[in-house]
Amino acid sequence: MAAAESIYSCPQCMTLLDPSNSSLPSLNPTLVPRDILETNDPPLESQIPFLRDFVSNGRARLSALNAKIASLQSAMDRLRKERDAIAVDIRKHEGGLSPLRRMPPEILTHIFAFNLLSRYFNERALWTVSAVCARWRTIVLSQPGFWTTIDYNHSEKFNDTLNFRLQTQLRRSSQMPLNIKFCTSDDDAPTFEEMCMLQTVCGHAARWKTVSIEGRKELFNGLQSFVRDQFASLVELSIEVMYNDDDVPLLDVFHDAPRLQRVAFNTELWSWPVMLALPGSQLLEYSGSSTWGGHLHALRNATSLVECTLEIHGHDPHTIPSTPILLPSLLRLSLSESQFLECLETPALLELYCGDASAVLPFLGRQNCKLQKLVLWNPANGADLTQIVDAAPTIENLALAFPLPATFAHHFRSRPNLAPSLRCLSTGLARDPPTIEDDFMQGIESRWQRGPIQSVKVYGIGCSPSFVERLELLQADGLEFTPYTEALPLIYDVVPSQMMLNSVDYPNY
Repeated sequence: MAAAESIYSCPQCMTLLDPSNSSLPSLNPTLVPRDILETNDPPLESQIPFLRDFVSNGRARLSALNAKIASLQSAMDRLRKERDAIAVDIRKHEGGLSPLRRMPPEILTHIFAFNLLSRYFNERALWTVSAVCARWRTIVLSQPGFWTTIDYNHSEKFNDTLNFRLQTQLRRSSQMPLNIKFCTSDDDAPTFEEMCMLQTVCGHAARWKTVSIEGRKELFNGLQSFVRDQFASLVELSIEVMYNDDDVPLLDVFHDAPRLQRVAFNTELWSWPVMLALPGSQLLEYSGSSTWGGHLHALRNATSLVECTLEIHGHDPHTIPSTPILLPSLLRLSLSESQFLECLETPALLELYCGDASAVLPFLGRQNCKLQKLVLWNPANGADLTQIVDAAPTIENLALAFPLPATFAHHFRSRPNLAPSLRCLSTGLARDPPTIEDDFMQGIESRWQRGPIQSVKVYGIGCSPSFVERLELLQADGLEFTPYTEALPLIYDVVPSQMMLNSVDYPNY
């Protein structure tokens, strides 16, 4: 202790000083030649006392140096400990000055809601936030709406922690509407544990607001046996069901959902048609894969439908109703089988996305709609396309997922009143026949001079330099011109994602 107390630090640079260095045992240089010390040669008898004297003095000084080093190390340890304690206290005091610490709980609640309830919600984030500090935990636990998303994916291994989390969320969500995401494997039947989880969640079916369920047919069989209550709060439903047999499953568990507005089923698994029993009168959006008759049954009472996307399996002319199904509020329609248009009457239709143009002309002929957008997937001959455009003079946006027919290009040039409302034209363009580029450009140039065309989107292989130069000249004058090398990027540009049909073999010229 005496040695430690003799150590002090410089008041200017805090360097540790030890005034007792002079008390260390002295160690004079040895008189033994270096060749004796650095080789294996034997020393002389006269040199042995010098060797022993140096060893004795050296050990004494080494012992004293070790003692002083230990003393200095002890002092350094005390200084480091004090330094670390001060650093911790500084951080605590800095935390006390943080604006976040003084932020009212109401503001923190809004911040948490903005992040925890976003469309990119990660369920684990909720548990992380609640574990930051007691204050944050109190805020998160006081908001039942934060705990309303139940998200299970089969990639997450079932364990007691997962079951505890489910039970805790259901309890903390109180009586708030629930958002359910439940996904089991498409390749294997659901496990016993997954069915138990589903049964637990189904015990709160009356609180389901949005539901997304994906799995094999056995999962939905269990769903139908577990649910006993009315889906009183259900607004949005998404289903993806896989099955092995040839029998198209009928899911009638959701028929008692008086607030259901949006339905999507097997939009990804479009090869497996599904039949749904739905309360149709209040439906606003309907999208899915079903048989011809299955869609007819679902749409018959969907009088409020605004948006509809149909993957249709088969064509049954015997089930075409004598009186078309009236959908008075339908604004957007996309369908894979154009003949299904014979079954529909849509006086308010604004947008039509259709695979085959053959049934479009008779459909428009008996409609009073003011169609504004028409997208066709498959080629139509020029005469048919001209007649279709003539039948819908209100078309503002025309998109073709195939090269522009030469006959239509000729009519487009020679008939200035063809498509009088056209604002955007998206099409492929071939170089055969050679006149098609000039016909197309003259039609665009004349309409650009007198309006109302504003945008041209073209894909094609080997368009001539003069054609591109003419379009770029109009672009410099204000025309929106977008060139594509393939058809598919153009299709993704002009077709909204909810109107896309996965069964359609989109051309990729």
